[in-house]
Amino acid sequence: MRLLVLGGGGFLGYHVVTAALAAGHEVTVLSRSGTAPVEGVDVVTGDRQGDLSGLRGREWDAAFDTFNDTDDGAPAIAATAGLLAGSVGTYGYVSGMSVYAPTGPDVPDETAPVRTAGLETDRLQERSLAKLAGEAAVRERFGEQSFFPRVGIMVGPRSTRYTYWPVRIAGAVNGSLGQTVLVAGDLDRPVQYSDARSIAAWCVRMLAEGRGGTYNTVGPGRPDTLRAVLDACAVAAGAGSLDDLDTVVAPEDLMRRKLLGIDEEERPLWFPEDQIPQLAIDSSKALAAGLTFSTPLELATDTLAWARDADEAALTDGTFARLEPALVDLVGRH
Repeated sequence: MRLLVLGGGGFLGYHVVTAALAAGHEVTVLSRSGTAPVEGVDVVTGDRQGDLSGLRGREWDAAFDTFNDTDDGAPAIAATAGLLAGSVGTYGYVSGMSVYAPTGPDVPDETAPVRTAGLETDRLQERSLAKLAGEAAVRERFGEQSFFPRVGIMVGPRSTRYTYWPVRIAGAVNGSLGQTVLVAGDLDRPVQYSDARSIAAWCVRMLAEGRGGTYNTVGPGRPDTLRAVLDACAVAAGAGSLDDLDTVVAPEDLMRRKLLGIDEEERPLWFPEDQIPQLAIDSSKALAAGLTFSTPLELATDTLAWARDADEAALTDGTFARLEPALVDLVGRH
């Protein structure tokens, strides 16, 4: 397959590029800087909201678009999709689980109602409407050859929010970051999260097969709890389980008060995400189409190995880390 990746230097886009190369596909990326995210890719210099001339006169079997969900996203997506119509077979655009209407079912599948402009405004409304506008722009030009993975919270190497946990717990095991670990929320609460590498590899397979359609790709496809995830981080860091560490569990209402208004990328998983109204997302359609997810231990081990090659200090220096000592003290006094 000849694959064009729009946004190959980001998080999911990077993993799509590496998965496609590993599968033996030819990969082209559009880059404002003209720099390749990894060796072995063809680079076209251009700007999603400016010069797209480098894409003219070329053909690809598929395109994968990771453009963001800001207000001006839909026009840029429409311009790119319009330019590529007729020169690309299948067009994949990354959408999200937030598009489902808060008034819909507790566990929506792809047939559930989506948000509309008339719904009450919440933190995700603007971004969700932009995602839906992006889907519509692609669908108008590619019809049944439109491919929409609707993702949720994606984690793994090159991420930040999840990576806090294996790095922080490893720091407790070796003593470099203090031995008391503050755990946010109910340890027995189920969590949904997806290893971006799993989604990337599956998307590459779907595009190579020319598969269109809308798919929820929110993992992990099993009933993991926060305790199971943090236990895996503890094992990856060299401990037997989370119980072997000195932990302080902060009640969720306390975490809400202290971290309200803090950007979500500065909060570690899993702060109570009250702006997400659904109990869970039904991804059975994608699972039936071959989507699989890494285990908690695989994810923790690989992410910790990546973090040790990156700047660990930066990964634990967010708002939560700065608040952690005061929160531990506050919880202890209650």
